[in-house]
Amino acid sequence: MQLTYMVRGADGKEYGPVSLEQLSGWVRESRLNPEQEVKRSDMQHWAAANAFEELAPMFAQSGSPPAPIGRSPAAAPRPQTAASVAQMRSGASWFYWIAALSLVNSVAAFAGSSWRFIIGLGVTQIIDEFGGQLGAAGKGVSLGLDLLAAGVLVLFGIFGHKGHLWAFIVGMVLFALDGGIFLLKQKWLDVGFHAFILFCLFRGFMGCRELKAATRS
Repeated sequence: MQLTYMVRGADGKEYGPVSLEQLSGWVRESRLNPEQEVKRSDMQHWAAANAFEELAPMFAQSGSPPAPIGRSPAAAPRPQTAASVAQMRSGASWFYWIAALSLVNSVAAFAGSSWRFIIGLGVTQIIDEFGGQLGAAGKGVSLGLDLLAAGVLVLFGIFGHKGHLWAFIVGMVLFALDGGIFLLKQKWLDVGFHAFILFCLFRGFMGCRELKAATRS
C-alpha cells in the first residue's frame, strides 16, 4: 500500500492526502517549508517536514525562500508596491503645501502686507487684489473664497493619498490653468515653481497608476 501524506498549512487547514511525488513537487515549488507539520499515513502524530528522511534531501536542494502551503503567493510583499505608495503620497502632499502657503499669502494680503510665498495659487492673489479694492467687506469675502480654494486642494490631497487617480488628474489640470495666470503676467519665477510642482504631482499620479496596476496583477 502506497504511503500518503497530510500537510498542515500556514492557515491551520490540513491538505492532502498526497503522494510522495506530489509532496516532492511542493518542496521544489517552495510551497512546503522544512518546519511545516506533516503526517504520514503510517503515523499517528505530526512531525516537521525535514524530520522525514525521504524529504530532508529535497530541502537541501531547494534554495528559494518558502511560501508555505495555505498562504497565497499573491500575499507576498512586492517592493515596487511600497515604492509606488511612497511616490504617490509624496505627490499628493503637494496639494497640502499649496493650500497652506496660499492661505498664508491670503492672510498676509488681508492684513495689508505685500509679501508672499512664491508657491501659492495665482487665482487667490487675483481674488485678494479685487477684495482689497472693496474695503474691509471685500477683504472678508476674498478671504472666504481663498479658504474655499484651499479646501478644494486639501480634498485633492486626501483623495490622492487614498489612491484616487481622478484627484491627481483634476488637480493637475486646475493647477496648470492657475499657472497660466502667472504666464500672462510674465512672472517667470512663479511659472517655474508651478512647472516644478506640476512635475511632482505628475510623479504622484504615476505612482498611483503603478500601484493600481500592481494590485490588479
